[in-house]
Amino acid sequence: MAVITIRAMSDVTTAVVEQVAWQHERIVLDPELLALVQSRRAEMLAALLSGERVYGVNTGTGYLAGADVGEADLLHHQRNLLLGRAVGSPPWLSSEVARAVLVARLTGFISGHAGVTPELCLFLADRLNDDFVPAIPRHSVGSSGEVLPLAHAFQTFIGAGHVLAPDGSTVTAEQALAQRNVAPYEPQAKEGIALLAGAPAAIALALAGRRDGHRLSETAQLIAAAAIDALQAPLDPYHPALGELTDDPLMTVVLDRLALLLQGSSRATALSIQAPVSYRVIPQVLVHLVRALSRLEADTARALASADDSPVFTHGRFLSNGSFHAVELAAGLDSLGLALVRVAELSGQRTHRLLDHRFSGLPDQLAGAPGHSCGLVVVQKRVLGCLNELRRLGTPASIGIGDTSLGQEDAMTFSFESAAAYQRITALVVEVFACELLVIRQAWALRGLTPPPGLRPLAARLAKLVEPVVQDRPLGPDVDRLIALLGDPSG
Repeated sequence: MAVITIRAMSDVTTAVVEQVAWQHERIVLDPELLALVQSRRAEMLAALLSGERVYGVNTGTGYLAGADVGEADLLHHQRNLLLGRAVGSPPWLSSEVARAVLVARLTGFISGHAGVTPELCLFLADRLNDDFVPAIPRHSVGSSGEVLPLAHAFQTFIGAGHVLAPDGSTVTAEQALAQRNVAPYEPQAKEGIALLAGAPAAIALALAGRRDGHRLSETAQLIAAAAIDALQAPLDPYHPALGELTDDPLMTVVLDRLALLLQGSSRATALSIQAPVSYRVIPQVLVHLVRALSRLEADTARALASADDSPVFTHGRFLSNGSFHAVELAAGLDSLGLALVRVAELSGQRTHRLLDHRFSGLPDQLAGAPGHSCGLVVVQKRVLGCLNELRRLGTPASIGIGDTSLGQEDAMTFSFESAAAYQRITALVVEVFACELLVIRQAWALRGLTPPPGLRPLAARLAKLVEPVVQDRPLGPDVDRLIALLGDPSG
């Protein structure tokens, strides 16, 4: 297993987060980095000893920010911050996303601006290395920032709450720490409020969304090319020369990929010089998806590189900081979801055109002999059901705020809700893609032409999984096998 040495905050890129969270690579914190964390903590403590009132450190939080915490209760206050806000319930985030939350919070700490101890940084890194995965709720986060889910994440450090077991069940955090021969952590000055600060979960959710989105983007390009070939649509709209007419490198990339997949595609049975619009605008819709992915990736990288603690310690003083309001990540997930909805809508239209002899030159509904098969028209009806739900999911979850803490907290990002909607969108898009692939498989079989080299691996996989529809049979199992194929990254 690879070991990643972190020498500076800039070493923790989005790629590193994925390596640690999804691939379980180990991390080591460089001693010089820990010395920097210690130095900045000493500066923070000196400022704190001057008698300054600091939110969440020697005061209450939220509506109670005006209430002072006595010196004798300072450490108890930091511990209590982790306990009283854990109001969530199952279902939990996946273990990979939960691990990404820990990596992102550690990244904020090693900047030194959170003012935490090197010991907390090491404790966090050790828990990543020994696969200590907190059970973090995946929905109903109506707080400003991420106080609710982070309370679930980091109360486990003091032995409260639950941790995910390898089989998906939960064990108590106390038990999980004991199994690792680790004593519960005792938060020091400012560390409780620091563990609840920032937007590490939004970063983790955005990374998970980008991973799924990238896979679906690649799949969408492959299926679009297969649909073009199955319909025998004219190839002009996918000519690489069109990329030269746009000031858009992404368009050039998408056109080149489509051209490569379609190279050698026969046009012996093409019916017209111009296909329906749902075929002609394939490059534009695919580029829109790629651009949404690119924007989310850039926003996530920027958020990861930012010191998002509040209060943040910088230039010798404490500053209230709104960086916990990761609206660009929540909105980015919404935008990526909308781009996928548009891709699915186009897929649904192409599916219907393939069933129509006026566009395909094949039997209507791609049916066999009359009386033996109604073809695949019912598959398109399943697609319409998916699209109906997709359009309802298109309402941005990141829009809509309310009052909490008696009005002290009155703006939310709803990153978790955006991520939940996005997750459902991706499942429905896969279902639509599976239906289109089933129709493409039938069209290829009826046409009797060999797909071009770039599409032959896909055609071979389809032929192995799905028999041509010669007479009526239940098609649900065929769709299920194709959904399983699309869910397999190697597929």
